[in-house]
Amino acid sequence: MDIDPLSDTVPPRYAIESDEEEDEVNPLGVKSPQPEDVKIEVKILGSITPGKCLAIASGDAGKYWAKGADLGEQTASVLVNGVQIGLVFNPKWTQSNVIISEALSKLPLYAMHPYATNILESVKPKSVSLFDSYPFPTYASDTTTAFHEAPLRYLSTSENTEFLDKEAELFSPPNLLQSTSASFLSILGIGDVPGTLVLLPSPHIPQPSPKQISPSNFSHLAQDDVEWPAHLVNTAQKLAFQALGESSTRSWQPRDGGTNEKPPKRTTEIGEGGMYI
Repeated sequence: MDIDPLSDTVPPRYAIESDEEEDEVNPLGVKSPQPEDVKIEVKILGSITPGKCLAIASGDAGKYWAKGADLGEQTASVLVNGVQIGLVFNPKWTQSNVIISEALSKLPLYAMHPYATNILESVKPKSVSLFDSYPFPTYASDTTTAFHEAPLRYLSTSENTEFLDKEAELFSPPNLLQSTSASFLSILGIGDVPGTLVLLPSPHIPQPSPKQISPSNFSHLAQDDVEWPAHLVNTAQKLAFQALGESSTRSWQPRDGGTNEKPPKRTTEIGEGGMYI
């Protein structure tokens, strides 16, 4: 009978431990900075009049709206750690300051609250209206709806929501927003300044927030992942500015001047194209 002389020995290390690189400790590896280690510096460059109402349009919805909103020339820029995050405009058709937020670069979660806090403390608005989107595929609702029938939704710190209820539905629990718009609204919710968030339905699930702030990417302006119908954007625009006490009759149109029945021509311009870099 053959006897294996090694049968009672301990197996070699490589036979019982994983050989994947991520399981090994690399003493020469560079440790990425944790959020609490990152200093957030927010600066506003240019001219922005404090004390007025403030409209903030964020992300893909804000970028798409901005292209047909006749915003005029950019008057200021909001920088976070030297990267342009907010583009400030003073359109002739509104008395409010307008900020197009995160059209060129997205904020990490840990930078959203300092960004929102600095803007609100610097601009000192009388009222704030926010314009953003919500992910339709993951929205939990009691009713089943096709995307082309998905409603506008809203959140508001104001008690006066009758005008919103006529053309939008409440963004209700257990759904959550993890965006800069949510940071603005959470700050407004514990203060005296009223805030309203109007949300367009998006067919996409948003990508996770980046781990760090990337340089401004102007190619993002030519990439419209969603092309919302003009009538839906107009309704959202009307509600957003009604929340600021304005009843503007200006009609939003895609940049090519069409009715949005055909995909609008790609454009990399917001306002009149002037940028603070």
